[in-house]
Amino acid sequence: MNLPAPSQSEYSFIIAGGGMSGLSLAYYLTQSALKDESILLLSQDELGYPKKTWCYWSDEAETFDKIAEKSWQQLWFHEANVTSNLLAIQPFTYSKISSDTWFAYVVAELQKHPNVHFLKANIHHFSFAGCGSNVHTSRGEFHAKKKIFDSISPILCEPANEKHIKQHFLGWVIKSHFPIFKDESAHLFDFRVAFEKECEFMYVLPTSNREALFEYTYFSGKLRTKEQYREKIKNYLLAYYNLTQDEYDLVEEEFGIIPMRPSQLPTQYIHDKILRIGTSGGFVKPSTGYSFLRTQHLLVDLVQNLVSNKLNGQVIPENRFKSWLDKVFLQVLIDQNVAGNEVFEALFRKNSPQKMLRFLAEKTTWKEDLGLMTTVPMWPFLRAAISLAWRKNELP
Repeated sequence: MNLPAPSQSEYSFIIAGGGMSGLSLAYYLTQSALKDESILLLSQDELGYPKKTWCYWSDEAETFDKIAEKSWQQLWFHEANVTSNLLAIQPFTYSKISSDTWFAYVVAELQKHPNVHFLKANIHHFSFAGCGSNVHTSRGEFHAKKKIFDSISPILCEPANEKHIKQHFLGWVIKSHFPIFKDESAHLFDFRVAFEKECEFMYVLPTSNREALFEYTYFSGKLRTKEQYREKIKNYLLAYYNLTQDEYDLVEEEFGIIPMRPSQLPTQYIHDKILRIGTSGGFVKPSTGYSFLRTQHLLVDLVQNLVSNKLNGQVIPENRFKSWLDKVFLQVLIDQNVAGNEVFEALFRKNSPQKMLRFLAEKTTWKEDLGLMTTVPMWPFLRAAISLAWRKNELP
C-alpha cells in the first residue's frame, strides 16, 4: 500500500490527512479530468489507521458498492418495550464496508498515478503564499499552487463537556463456535438495551451464520470507560443469543467518538485556497453522526465543480431548515426531557422505513420534513425549539 515519496516541494493539490475523506478526495481527483495534476497526501499516521467499519444506505448505485463486505434489504428495529419489526427497505440497500478493504482498494487505484505522492509527517500549520498556499510540516514546507484540503483540524467538540453531544461506541466482531446468526437481515436499532433518558442502542451486523459485528452506541454527552461498553456487549450476547464468553472468539474491537455538532466554520466556498473537508469541514451529519456516504457525495460534487471551474458555489450547499431541524434534535438530546429511544421509536412507528431512510439521508422535501415532525413527541421538541430561539439558534 505504498505511494511514491515527495520528489518536489510544489504540487497542484495538497491533501492534509490520510483518512477516509482525504483518500476519497484523492481518488475522485484521479478519476476526473484533473487526474494528471500533481497531488501530495500528507498524514500524521499511516494510511488507513485505525481500522473502522463504515455503513451506508442508498436507493441507487454507489461508487464503492463493489467492495461492500455485506448488504441487506431487511433491517430489524427493536423498541424498548420488546416490540420488534422487520423492515423491508427496498429499493434501499444497507451496506457494510471494512476500512481495510476500502483503503487497500483506493490506494491500489492511486498507485496507478505516479503524480500522487505520500509523506508521513507532523503537520504544523497552513499559510497563504502568493496565489497559492503552504503546508508547514516536520519534514519541510510544501506549496499548493491550487488548493490545500484540510481534514485534520479539530472541530469545536469537547469530549468532557456533557452539553456537547457525541456518538460514542465500542464494537466487537465475534465468531461463534457454532452457527447462530441469521445474516439475511441486520439490526439497525435495538433499543431493548435502553433504560435511561440517554439515547443508547445496540447495532448488529451479521456477515455470516457464525460472524457478526455488535456495536454498543450512545448519542449523548457523557462518555463511558471502554470496560462499560464491553460489559454491555457481553450481557447482550448472553441475553439475546445465549452466548457465553467461552462460546465465541473476539476477532477484533473498534472504538470511536464522532462529534454530533453543527460546524462552527464560516461558509466555505469552492474558490477558497484552503478548504476543510471530512469531519473537520462539517461533513458529518450532526443529528446522526453518519458520514461515509455524505462525504462521498460532497467530494464528488466538489471535484465536479473544480473540473468545470464552478468556483462560486458552497462546499456544503446551505439548507437552513434542515440545519435548524438538526439543532432542535440535538437540543432534545441535551435536555433529556424525553428518552432518546422514544423519539426514534415514534418516527419509525409512524413513517415508512423508506421515508425514514430518505429523511436521514437529507433527501426529503421541507413538506415531508414538516410531516415527519408531527410524528415525534411534540412537547420536548417544542421546548427545544424555544430554547434555541432564546439563544439565537446556538447550541450550548
